[in-house]
Amino acid sequence: LSSARNFFFASGQELILTSAPSHDSRHRAAFTLIEMLAIVAIMALIATFVAPSFEAVRQRKLRSEALRLASHLEFARQRTVVTGVPHRILLDLEGGTYRIEWLAGDAEDQPAALVPVEYDVSGGTPLPLAAPLQEAQAYSAIPGLLGREQLLDDDLDFAGIETHEGWLERGVSFVSFDRDGSASYTEIVLEDDSGQETALAVLPLDDAVRIIEDEES
Repeated sequence: LSSARNFFFASGQELILTSAPSHDSRHRAAFTLIEMLAIVAIMALIATFVAPSFEAVRQRKLRSEALRLASHLEFARQRTVVTGVPHRILLDLEGGTYRIEWLAGDAEDQPAALVPVEYDVSGGTPLPLAAPLQEAQAYSAIPGLLGREQLLDDDLDFAGIETHEGWLERGVSFVSFDRDGSASYTEIVLEDDSGQETALAVLPLDDAVRIIEDEES
């Protein structure tokens, strides 16, 4: 900062003398600029370490959710083999939920006994050739905690599902297991809000569920 001195002459005129900025003032200003550059460099260095850590956290979150879904799929397959009753995983792609269901899983779900029909075999009435009607069996949630609706973790969604019918991104889809535990090839893709994806596949030949390597869209 410059300093100023005022001098007054007898005539009443004022003379103002100012001094140039000192060397110390210029030095302090230059040092402050260096400090700012140093702070920027430190922040950039920190960002190079923080950004990969955030990326790793997102990948771990996706993989953890994929493992949880894979465990439900494997449980449904094993339960199908043990009970001999078809099971399936219902996936609500837009709602981000899923649950395990089975077909006529207990005595209450079994179809009611059909009343036998008496036919005129004397030849006066033609016999029907169509197969007798049976009561339709419906899927329902399995009992217990695993039969409850499961919600995907925060910031995660279903990107879509690939089945023998094609790619599906909306609506409801199923992964069904026959009585022997077999299933068609199915690939389920999970994604987070940044677009990072992880997929898991139901492999019919191996009778297993596998996590596919993480892919970034």
